[in-house]
Amino acid sequence: MKENIKEFLIVFFLGFFGVHKFIDKNYKMGFLYLFTFGIFGIGWFVDVVKVLMKFNSADFKSLMGYDALKSINSGNLVEIDGTNLNLSKDEKCYYADKAYTFRDKTVTTGYTNRHGGFSIRIMKGLSYHTGGSGSKAIKQRERTKYYGTLYITTKRVIYASTKDSFDKPLSKITSVQEAKDGIIIQSGSSTYAIVTKTHSEFMKVFNLVRQKND
Repeated sequence: MKENIKEFLIVFFLGFFGVHKFIDKNYKMGFLYLFTFGIFGIGWFVDVVKVLMKFNSADFKSLMGYDALKSINSGNLVEIDGTNLNLSKDEKCYYADKAYTFRDKTVTTGYTNRHGGFSIRIMKGLSYHTGGSGSKAIKQRERTKYYGTLYITTKRVIYASTKDSFDKPLSKITSVQEAKDGIIIQSGSSTYAIVTKTHSEFMKVFNLVRQKND
């Protein structure tokens, strides 16, 4: 939540000058915003709306609650109830939280005209144009997220989602690495990059469960 608030403040107060584009190292769009004051306010307004939409998507409270997280960070395993998992008789769930995988692609967000004018994509199927002839495409990276729930039980690591779902026995997990905003799970030749707010807690639970099973 703090990161989104910070991003919102940057976009809202400095977006006219393209500061958020420069932070993302999208220098072409940054200079375009700088010299057109957020593409005459249109690009700035679209970016503000996009940031506001994030507050209802990736930023969420942990499914495990404050007490469970506190216990995990103290080095204890806490049984998580109320999951949708079909557990075996002697199987328990010790971690359950929201997460997402993603796909990045480069899309054309607008065009700059050689003889004045410009075109910018407001949303899919809707663009704003001014005069001018001849154009150069403006490229921008676009991320599609696939939301789901990540679990650790006494026997398995599970990710339930509309895409990239898996159910792996602990013995089949080759390695787990903590990233800046998530985790990277390796199982044989398959690699899963999963973003979750509680990646540090995931690592602690995973290591505790592995030690318990040894």
